[in-house]
Amino acid sequence: MTSFVRRASALATAVVAIGLLGARTGALAGAPTANPSQAPKKSVVVLISLDGFRADYITRPWAVRLRELAARGVRAERMVPSFPSKTFPNHYSLVTGLYPEHHGIVANAMSDPELGKFAIGDNPAVRDARWWDGEPIWVTAEKQGVRTAPFLWPGSEAPIGGIRPHWWVKFNGTMPYADRVRKVLEFLDMPADSAPRLVTAYFQATDDAGHNYGPMSVQNDSAIARADSAIGAIMDGIAARKFGDQVNLIVVADHGMAAVSTERQIYLDDYITMSDVEVVDWTPVGALAPLNGKLEPVYAALKDKHPHLQVFKKSEVPARFHFNAHKHISPIVLIADEGWSITTRARAVNAPRSANGGAHGYDNQLVSMGALFVASGPAFKSGVVVPPFQNVHVYSLIAKLLGVTPAKTDGSVDSVRVLLRP
Repeated sequence: MTSFVRRASALATAVVAIGLLGARTGALAGAPTANPSQAPKKSVVVLISLDGFRADYITRPWAVRLRELAARGVRAERMVPSFPSKTFPNHYSLVTGLYPEHHGIVANAMSDPELGKFAIGDNPAVRDARWWDGEPIWVTAEKQGVRTAPFLWPGSEAPIGGIRPHWWVKFNGTMPYADRVRKVLEFLDMPADSAPRLVTAYFQATDDAGHNYGPMSVQNDSAIARADSAIGAIMDGIAARKFGDQVNLIVVADHGMAAVSTERQIYLDDYITMSDVEVVDWTPVGALAPLNGKLEPVYAALKDKHPHLQVFKKSEVPARFHFNAHKHISPIVLIADEGWSITTRARAVNAPRSANGGAHGYDNQLVSMGALFVASGPAFKSGVVVPPFQNVHVYSLIAKLLGVTPAKTDGSVDSVRVLLRP
């Protein structure tokens, strides 16, 4: 009975959330049909990110349109994120086909002796191309004469390799979802001789709700419904324009989400003097830069001391993580077990956000870190569910769909060819 009441409450909350979205910005569905003369002549890829949309969320009652998309196309049991399973590293792995140790965005917060500090958000560092190694798909495409519009995608604000996408905008996390949907459809409405053939968009509702309330919360159910509504509006917009035989719609997530608790916290100051280290990033993958020659003492003080904390020197990180070859990786890497958080006693008191909510960044092979992958369009098979695959293959997949020659990457289209029609 409790479960029934909870889910009924979730449904009411989800309906209210969608209703409020429509009241603020206008209904997501029912976009006007474009002039048929403007229909794209070549295939178009629309790549949508639902931040923190765990792979199994698609089975929740509120993911109606996503299940519809999967039924007409393909879905992975889960997509395996790159390590660490964080937002910026994985968004950039998706579009470069490189592990973070090769593209340089190894965390949401980083340090570089020459460049200074990197942090996500409205930060000059995100627009500094020197942080971003590798070649994102929009650079590959633009170099080969294909116009792109990576709308609200990490990395798109920087002139990587000296090349900018044809259209880009400064990230604005407060932009209403209806406006984001409308912008995607406006790109599709452009005349064929000037329209982009790669369009991206980003929606963060499930990441926000997962962090603040946990992956199994009623609030996250509402976030799933909100994200699903946005995808449904894009699907309806494509259908209204009769572009179904030209647009390949790919919906991905960067990572999943695991529940955390104040009862599962690891206090670094129980083992080390915090003035001996610079904490570049906190949890659940800690990045420590010991100061004044304290590498060995700090390492010894932490190694094998807490049963739910793995401690590695940079050179010792297990090979399966692909996480020791870049200068942005800290000298000491801490990896918390699933559901555990790395903090200090003072920090736990002063910054309790998400202490009983959710987190990601953990071991990328964990099922809870598994990300959504759904795709439909003329290039994809219909009604197929495939085993898990790594997200570094998505770059090569998009390159094939666009008909461009990919740069050298850690992925391969052969690893995801099972998704495609012969």
